[in-house]
Amino acid sequence: MNKYHKKSKKTDQIIESALLKLMDSSDLNKITMNELADMANINRVTIYRHFNDKWAIIEQIEARLFTALKKPHQKMLDQLALKSDNGIEYLTNFLQVFKDNLVTIRILISSHGDLSFSTKLMDHLLEMEGLSHSLMHLQANNDLQELFSYYSISALIGIIRFWTIHPNYSAKEMATFFFKMRNGELTKLS
Repeated sequence: MNKYHKKSKKTDQIIESALLKLMDSSDLNKITMNELADMANINRVTIYRHFNDKWAIIEQIEARLFTALKKPHQKMLDQLALKSDNGIEYLTNFLQVFKDNLVTIRILISSHGDLSFSTKLMDHLLEMEGLSHSLMHLQANNDLQELFSYYSISALIGIIRFWTIHPNYSAKEMATFFFKMRNGELTKLS
């Protein structure tokens, strides 16, 4: 990576962090580029060299999160194909991406954040879930498989929302809870 690219990436990170800080207390729709420049301690022109607008910044933050999910998701798919019994381990690795980004996710899903983020997250996770259907050998028609996906992903998003409020839980604890709920193994909450 050349020196210019490193500096450009660092500037992107500064701008993104500044926007997230502002979003933690202000509605995204009301944040101005001047406020963003002040928070980032850089010139407004510099922001526009990197991003067209604040929505482009949000898109980059969200895209990075979705990209980070690809590798651990592919490992889950590979394990499903092998019929591995390490499902919790691979779901833990997948959920670790969320754990590592809980603050960002909390801000994005808040009333100050990107109001479409929850829908984007749902759509992205549904697409990923759909890739596993042939490997799971679900004995159901397409509508029931789709319903199963919506049920599972809605539950997962609920777990992630809970997790943003209670960040003390580990990825393994969340994966274990998800598996037990999904498989009907949770008989009592303690």
